[in-house]
Amino acid sequence: MDNSLNLHQRVALIAGPMTSTLSSIVMNLTRMGADCVILDPDKTVGAPFINQINDAREISDKYGRAMTIQTELKTPEQIKDAVGKAATTFGGLDIFIDANMIQKPTPIRLDGGIDSVDEMLDRHLKLPLMITQAVLGYLKSRKKGRIIFMLNESPVAKIKEDVMAKAARTGLIGFAEALAKQTSEFNVTVNTLTVALTEEYILAHDPESKSIKEAMEKMKLIDPAVKITEADKIAQTVAFLVSPMGATMNGQTFSLS
Repeated sequence: MDNSLNLHQRVALIAGPMTSTLSSIVMNLTRMGADCVILDPDKTVGAPFINQINDAREISDKYGRAMTIQTELKTPEQIKDAVGKAATTFGGLDIFIDANMIQKPTPIRLDGGIDSVDEMLDRHLKLPLMITQAVLGYLKSRKKGRIIFMLNESPVAKIKEDVMAKAARTGLIGFAEALAKQTSEFNVTVNTLTVALTEEYILAHDPESKSIKEAMEKMKLIDPAVKITEADKIAQTVAFLVSPMGATMNGQTFSLS
């Protein structure tokens, strides 16, 4: 294995529900040798997926292992316990990836009401900040680490549907830029990665369509240039940023289309 992409004895903590993007990230990182822990408050990550990853480990010890922690993450105590369990299971933490991207439409009501704003901010801004705070002690003690926040970059044709998502999630960009300066002395990098259209995003924004193809055809009528960001492309970018090759990338926002 190329040493520049070797994540053997690294432990990645990944927060988010099961999506094609998350599963591709976990598969890529474990094949690079990293052990992965998925924080899944929605209990969407099934045992078959975890078993698939660990079965590959039985075939080749160069591959990493995987586990999921399915627990509510609403209080500092719950978050601290979950992060501590992840660190104890595989002997530390080296990487934190917040993959809890917003998929459903989040328009703002023009009659003056704002629905679920507290829930939106708690889940998509406050929670990643609290997990980051819990993870930083482990990264600082090892004097190395990677943090990545993932965001949806809504296409122009659909931006009107994602007003609340923009308000809640894009605060992570400024946070990452500021945190990167604070953690650089400990060799900890902090970046954000925005992605355009994923399969889950398309289906959530057009539930009436019966397939990805049908939903994409409707979008192309509005914007002929629109296209899907493939899950494997996202996973490969994440793998580069958390690898030794990504050591010089810090405080940046990368965009995939």
